Amino acid sequence: KISVEAQFEALRNQINPHFLFNCFNVLSTLVYRDADTAAKFINQLSTVYRYLLYNQERKIVPLSDEVNFIQAYRYLLKIRFEENITVDIDINLTNGDFYVAPGVLQMLIENAIKHNVISRKKPLHVKLYTSNLVIIVTNNLQEKEIKEPSVLGGLKNIQRRYQFLTDKEVVIERMDSTFTVKIPLLLFNE
Repeated sequence: KISVEAQFEALRNQINPHFLFNCFNVLSTLVYRDADTAAKFINQLSTVYRYLLYNQERKIVPLSDEVNFIQAYRYLLKIRFEENITVDIDINLTNGDFYVAPGVLQMLIENAIKHNVISRKKPLHVKLYTSNLVIIVTNNLQEKEIKEPSVLGGLKNIQRRYQFLTDKEVVIERMDSTFTVKIPLLLFNE
């Protein structure tokens, strides 16, 4: 049990550094360009990071908390990428008390950002929605020609985290024009 807990902790700790680095880069630009937006950005960043810090010790969080976090995170992305990215959230929160691993939806959005071209001519569209007791995160596929080095293996991290939490699999589907990941919703007693 101690070994499994240590492995889970190591996987969970891989979530935050890349996200924080990107936010500080955006903030350093905003400070000189638009003080009011910089202040709003700092407020949203503190809300988002507080969520990550508060939940880093937890294995699961209520889906409603994760959705609220993603809505604040979406604001940060809009400042960072402007109109070059859309993140649509259509997650049904009325069908029960479901849980997810904390930060997993943010990791999937970051994964889409990392591996795809994001520009005015090629905006990135990410959609999060629920269907058949899974959360589906899908994006249009427009891979970068020059790949960024991948040290953390975000998708493998997510799969391993869910192996500790449930016997339901994380499903990854790559089509010609879309990339989709299906995350099982968790019940409290799993």
